[in-house]
Amino acid sequence: MSRRQVRVDATFFDRLDELLGPERGADGTPSATDFLLHDLPVVIDLLAEDFFGHTTVVAENPEIRVSITAGLLVPFISVYAVLGEDDAVEIIYLELG
Repeated sequence: MSRRQVRVDATFFDRLDELLGPERGADGTPSATDFLLHDLPVVIDLLAEDFFGHTTVVAENPEIRVSITAGLLVPFISVYAVLGEDDAVEIIYLELG
């Protein structure tokens, strides 16, 4: 099985900036850079290796799929993604818990 290309849309980065700041929090909250370096690569690998096996359909829009996984720096990560016309995964949104 071949790996899919995974792209991250600007809307994902906008959301990441809303959720995590540029610096680590005094309470241990990771920075956006921490997340990009430690948690996002794991998510990208999961989606690249088996997009349909690691996602489920979002009921409101069957073209959007969500992957929920445990994070290294946050308790859980939900990424929303679609398949592009070239069959690449496009990550479009993020929720952290």
